Amino acid sequence: MGGASSGFDQLQEPFDSRQFQQALSQWLAPLRMDCTKPLLLGWYNHTRAVTADGTQKLEGPDDAVAFAICSLPRYLDTVVDYYARKRPAKDLVDAATNEILEQLRAVIPASLDAQIINTDVGPPYVHVQTVGAVCGEDQHIEAKDVQSDGRKEWQEDLEDRLEETRDPKMWGTESEMRRKIFGVNIHPVWGGWYAYRGLIVLRNGKQASLQKPEPLDFLKDEDKMRILTEYNQRHQMCLWRDLPDHAPENRYSPEEFFFFTETSPDKRRRFLDLKVSHLPAAAPA
Repeated sequence: MGGASSGFDQLQEPFDSRQFQQALSQWLAPLRMDCTKPLLLGWYNHTRAVTADGTQKLEGPDDAVAFAICSLPRYLDTVVDYYARKRPAKDLVDAATNEILEQLRAVIPASLDAQIINTDVGPPYVHVQTVGAVCGEDQHIEAKDVQSDGRKEWQEDLEDRLEETRDPKMWGTESEMRRKIFGVNIHPVWGGWYAYRGLIVLRNGKQASLQKPEPLDFLKDEDKMRILTEYNQRHQMCLWRDLPDHAPENRYSPEEFFFFTETSPDKRRRFLDLKVSHLPAAAPA
């Protein structure tokens, strides 16, 4: 495994977040991954303080630049490649991600003092939806963001249906939790067909002049209502991941749909065994 030839050795002083983003995106592309736009650690921590009582804050200078790393459609090919070589005993996807993050750690200049986190595992624990929203990578939507005249009726109807269908054994007996409509982030290209896998904080890569982008706002009210309904009622069907007129190449393949929605580790491993058995035999040395 490993990304394209590194452009990190071409980085110039003073530190420039856009130049680093270009090098990082180039390195990740062959692995079916990409990075977000840059953000400052202070943006993230301030937002967590305002919206979540300061939970999941990250240590570091406020002007340190950070990037989240996302897996894109066809990332399953990267997981299969790793599994064919390593046959991990557990954490089949996280193990592949960890190898990538370790290789990335080796090519990022040590002078930047990079902290690299697998956001699926932690610690530290990162609220990736906050990361995506504050850097302008995707749009976070909540029920309150629907502004159309029918919002109240739609919201009450959805809350009623959620309360009726959510199992008290899983959700508890309190009505407030069983009626809660959870928000979600949506990307303007990938919709919901991507996943945050890592975060890079460059503790010595500082750029206090970086301008915080305005929050993305590209979804119509009818799309917000559809996405939130599907996300909360039928999450595993993944209909919420689709944008209007979603291009097929910008969503998971059928195999990825079944693999990444499968919750049984044994069935995931069996799938990877079958997939590897169909790979072309390696050419003789």
